[in-house]
Amino acid sequence: MKKFKIPKVGMGITEVEISKWEVRVGDEIKKGDSILEISSEKTSTVLESDTDGTIDNILFEEGEMVAVGAIICHISEE
Repeated sequence: MKKFKIPKVGMGITEVEISKWEVRVGDEIKKGDSILEISSEKTSTVLESDTDGTIDNILFEEGEMVAVGAIICHISEE
């Protein structure tokens, strides 16, 4: 199982808001598929999967603030 984390998105940014999930628990995804959109005071970014698999769980809801480096979902790799 892969732990999908919030990557570093810019200098001095320590947390981001989850703007929109593009997936739901149980969705099958491929490498490069959009998983979610995040935003900070400086930028908005779409995060893509770096593996093929299935979304096992989602740990945060849209609108929540999340620390950079935090695990936000788990992906079962195929």
